[in-house]
Amino acid sequence: MSRRSGRRQGRLPRGRSRTTVIRRMWMAAVLATVVMTGCAKGHDKPGLPAEQGPAAMGVKAITPATELGANVTRVTGQVRSKQEATLSAQATGTLAKMNVKVGDKVKKGQTLAVLDTSNVSIGVEQARAVKQAADAALQLATSSLERARKVAEGGGMAAAALDQAEIGQKQAAAQAAQAAAAVKMAEENLRDMAIIAPFDGIITARMKNIGDTVAMMPPTPVFSLVDITGLEVRALVPESVVDKVKAGSKTSGTVSPSGMRFDVQVTTVGAVVDTTNRTVEVLADVVGETATPLRPGSLVELDFSSVGQADDKGLFLPAQAVSAKGQEGFVWVVQDGTVRKRDVRVERVLPGYVRVLQGLGADERVLADSSLDVKEGTAVRVVQ
Repeated sequence: MSRRSGRRQGRLPRGRSRTTVIRRMWMAAVLATVVMTGCAKGHDKPGLPAEQGPAAMGVKAITPATELGANVTRVTGQVRSKQEATLSAQATGTLAKMNVKVGDKVKKGQTLAVLDTSNVSIGVEQARAVKQAADAALQLATSSLERARKVAEGGGMAAAALDQAEIGQKQAAAQAAQAAAAVKMAEENLRDMAIIAPFDGIITARMKNIGDTVAMMPPTPVFSLVDITGLEVRALVPESVVDKVKAGSKTSGTVSPSGMRFDVQVTTVGAVVDTTNRTVEVLADVVGETATPLRPGSLVELDFSSVGQADDKGLFLPAQAVSAKGQEGFVWVVQDGTVRKRDVRVERVLPGYVRVLQGLGADERVLADSSLDVKEGTAVRVVQ
């Protein structure tokens, strides 16, 4: 091939300008890009709704309850006796007799135990002997005074002698009274050597045995006595519920873990709120018959769901779902895969629950936790 023909192959074809060729090359590149993009899109997965997309936040959503279950108004209490006592001796000595054991039923005034009374009994005998002597001396002084007065009336005795007889009689009377008081004291000491039941009940514990030494100060516990006929329940009721509990109202209770049911009547509603746990002490008498006897110390649940709650209908949410100060607040409503801030008015009704007064429908879903880090329009995915 000649050098000239080689140069012709490197030239542009006749009738075509350089600009036209460049334009066609650019259009071909654009078309290739479009085709490649279309092919790539053809292999992508279909688009997901916002609430199901991988970037959406997983949340728990709830709808308002139209009434509250009984479980939110149950409080734990403990059965206790209205009368229970730890008994000790009123004297210091050694236990000589034990008349009862644990589980025995006793009556008021019954002797439960006796201390060794040897020395105290001797003291009683001595006091009685001294009293007999004082009584005799008083009788003699009284007779002497009567004779002295008769003699003085006849003029046969000086006034000073009569005065002396009167003084002697008064001294004898004082000594007799002192001796009588000593007898009472000795007899009282003897009675103190016995431990007496102060009321009807059951012996629930015996801490000492025959031969043990007990003291009066400080008192040595010997028996525990409990009256099981008069029982009450002590419960700590949350302050948000206690305003609905009134003295005289009746409700039911359940023994844990047996499940036995019983009835109580509220007798006392405390006037002070415990600042630590925000509760108020409530006392309720056990009334009516039970399947088996209740035992003091048993744990029970009291159900206050039906006490003073005529207005138990409405829309209720857990307090955690509402961000509120007083009655004004807001909730996060789930709509089309996003959250929307909704202003609401609420009132606190029970522990951890509020009633929605305005701003929310019964079929709307809200975030269960209003403290989540979300904002208006945040994409969410309900995971409950």
